[in-house]
Amino acid sequence: MVASLDALSFPLSRTLQFRDANIELATLVNPPTDFDGVVTDPTGGVRALWSSFATENARDTVQVNRGMPAELVVEAVNTVRNAKTLRSLEAEMEPLPLSAARKLGLPEKWIDKIDQHNPARRQVLSIVRTVAGSPASAVLQEGDLLLSIDDAVVNRFREVERAVQKDRVIATVWRDNAIQKVDVATASLDGRDLDRLLLWAGAVLHAPHRAMSVQRDILPEGVFVAYFSYGSPATRYQLFAGRRIVEVDGRPTPNLDAFIEAVRGRGDRTALRLKTVTWNGSVEVITLKLDNAYWPSYELRRYSEGWQRRPIG
Repeated sequence: MVASLDALSFPLSRTLQFRDANIELATLVNPPTDFDGVVTDPTGGVRALWSSFATENARDTVQVNRGMPAELVVEAVNTVRNAKTLRSLEAEMEPLPLSAARKLGLPEKWIDKIDQHNPARRQVLSIVRTVAGSPASAVLQEGDLLLSIDDAVVNRFREVERAVQKDRVIATVWRDNAIQKVDVATASLDGRDLDRLLLWAGAVLHAPHRAMSVQRDILPEGVFVAYFSYGSPATRYQLFAGRRIVEVDGRPTPNLDAFIEAVRGRGDRTALRLKTVTWNGSVEVITLKLDNAYWPSYELRRYSEGWQRRPIG
């Protein structure tokens, strides 16, 4: 039996991994200890899948089991089957009770609108953060109360998802004690994220992935250090995971192509100065000496026929 339907709220990932947000999930009265199975209605229709969600607790990854609405799965499958484009507002939201919205000055006219729109869910959606570099980041602000999209009242995540499946929308928000309308271009999500990996000096490098922009307001610039092999130059010279390389010997490296050009042709035992930035903006310059004999450099790239490996020289 379903005990409640609640908005999922996970802490930000310390290791910059994917994190679920903007979703309501079911909690059961006597949930199973495992994480498979379905939740049905009295007629036997599947209403939710009993699913596992990952989150971080201190240094450990823990599992949380909740019921995920079956309509999400059906919609995702249909999107893939029909080659549809999935669009996103590129904003993370959290529900606030209407009583809290009233304290923030939201006019009674809008309180009544939202109450009439959904008497069972007397809440309003508040903008928590936007994706760095997205159109939403330029026009939406933390603390905005999202009231409607294209003049249709919204106060649940699924309503927002359905309303933004178009190139642009007009969002009505409560900000600075005033109703404001903002024109927001939505973003197209392809679900691929990474198509290239670079193995260099024992470190795995790639373009900054989406989770960084979503959770930490980090622009997709520089070269992200995702992993390092023990005993490699990356380990010995402390090129640790979680930072971005933004310069090589004073030469900017805004992307993988620029980084490859900056390091191409460097001989064995060559020393390079790397300017790095951590996820919280701390800058550190390190000197790294290559070991091409034991730690050669090569690129892994995804093409239509699959992943291919090639040296970068």
